[in-house]
Amino acid sequence: AGRAGDLGGGHSLVPLLAMGLTTLGFAAENSTPQIGVAVRDITPELPIRLAGYAGRKRPADKVDHPLLIQALALRNPSGERFVFVALDNCEVSRAFMEPVLQEFADKFQLGRGAVAVVSSHTHSAPVLEQTLADMSQPTPEERGRIEQYSQSLKTKLVEVVGAALADCQPAVLEQGTGRATFAMNRRLFQGDKVLLNDNPDGPVDWDVPVLRIKGTNGAVRAILFGYACHGTCIRSGDDWYAVSGEYMAYARQLLEAHQPGAVALFMTGMGADSDPTPRGGLLAAKRHGLELAGAVIGVLDRPMRPVHGAFKLAFDEVDLPLTAPPSREQLEKDAKGEDVHIKMRAEAYLKLLNAGKPLPESVKLSVAALRLGNDLTFVLMGGEVVVDYARRIKRVFAEDHPWPIGYAYEVPCYIPTARLIKEGGYETESSMIYYGFYGPLRAGIEGQLFNRLEMLLAGLRPRS
Repeated sequence: AGRAGDLGGGHSLVPLLAMGLTTLGFAAENSTPQIGVAVRDITPELPIRLAGYAGRKRPADKVDHPLLIQALALRNPSGERFVFVALDNCEVSRAFMEPVLQEFADKFQLGRGAVAVVSSHTHSAPVLEQTLADMSQPTPEERGRIEQYSQSLKTKLVEVVGAALADCQPAVLEQGTGRATFAMNRRLFQGDKVLLNDNPDGPVDWDVPVLRIKGTNGAVRAILFGYACHGTCIRSGDDWYAVSGEYMAYARQLLEAHQPGAVALFMTGMGADSDPTPRGGLLAAKRHGLELAGAVIGVLDRPMRPVHGAFKLAFDEVDLPLTAPPSREQLEKDAKGEDVHIKMRAEAYLKLLNAGKPLPESVKLSVAALRLGNDLTFVLMGGEVVVDYARRIKRVFAEDHPWPIGYAYEVPCYIPTARLIKEGGYETESSMIYYGFYGPLRAGIEGQLFNRLEMLLAGLRPRS
C-alpha cells in the first residue's frame, strides 16, 4: 500500500491508478527544475566499529579517507521538491530513518518519498544504531560510540537537506553513459551449492550513468554518477580497520580534482550480487576508483544528451511476502545453537511469540520513479537489489530512459529475483540471518515489484 500525505511545498498527493500510489510534480514539461547542492563531513572520531562484516574483531583505528554526506535538491517552477542524499555508509534501516523523516516533514514539509537517502554501501564506514548493529557484536562502550555517531549523522542529514534546498538555482542538465569493468558477479556454482566467489560468467551491469549539472553561466556545479557493485574492495590486513569511502569515494575525489568547483555525488546501482575484482586493501579500492572516475570523465568529454522538463515523482511501499515462519520448536532449537547471529534471530522471534504478537510475514520495501521530462527516469528501490533487476529494468522500460538505483530510502534485506531464490545462496538465505528474518522471500516478489514499477512509470508518462 502506498502512503498519502504532503510530499513537499504544500502540494497534496495525487492518487495513481487507484492503488494508493503517490505522485508529485505535474508541472510544465519544458520547465527544468532548479538544482541545489550541499555537502557535510561525517568522518567519525576513532575508535569506532565499522559496518558490513561480521568477521571484524575490533574497531577502526585509522582514517584513510574522509566520509561525506551530500545532497542534490530539485525544485520545480511550481514549487515541488525532491532531494537525493548520497551517504558514505553501508546502509540505513527504516528504524534509523524514522525520526529523520519526521524532521524532514516538520522542518521542510517534505513527506515520505521526497527525500531518497542512497547509501554508497562502503563496508568501511561506521556501524549505525538499529542498522545491522548486532552483526559486529559491539561492547557496551562501543555501542555508546555508535549511538553518539548515529545521532550526529541524523542531525547532519537534516542539515544537509535544508542547505541543498536553500541553494536551489537555475540549471542546465546533460546525461550520458560510460563503462567500467571491475564489477564481477560473485555467485559461483559448485555442484548444487552457490558460493560467494568470483564468477566471470555471471551477470553484471557495467554501465556508468552520468548526469552533469551546470549553472546558467556554463560552470559545472555537480556530477551525479553511478555504478552497480558492492563496496568491498578492502578485505584484508590493517586496511580492514581503516575508515574509507571505498572505490566510489576515491572516484569522487578524482572527479572533483579534475572538475574544480563541482560536487561529485555517487548513486549506488543495483549490483548486490557483484563484487569489485581484484580485492585486497586500500590500493585495490583506489585503483577501481581511478577506473570509475576515468569512465565518468570519458562521458563528460564527449557530447552529452540534454535533459529537459520538470520532474514527476511516484512513490510507493510494497509488502514482499516471506515464506512461512518456523515452528516454536525450531526457534527454541536455534536459540540454543552456537551461532550467535542465528541465536539472536531466534530469540527475537520467540520474544514476539511470547508476547502474543505475530511473526514477520513480509518485508516492506520503498520503490519510486523520478521522471525528468521525457529524457531520464530514475528508478529507485530500497534494499540490496541484485543485478538481474537492473538489467530487466533497462530492457523492459527502455523508452523511459531508466537509471536504476538501489540502496535507496532504507535497506531491509537483499532483494533477489525468482532465479536467485530458486538457486539459493547468500543473497537469498544466509544473509537473512543478519537482517533478522527467517526467509527466504517468496519467488513471486519479482513479478510483484515489476507490476508495481509499471504502475509507477505508467502514471508518469505523457498523456496521449
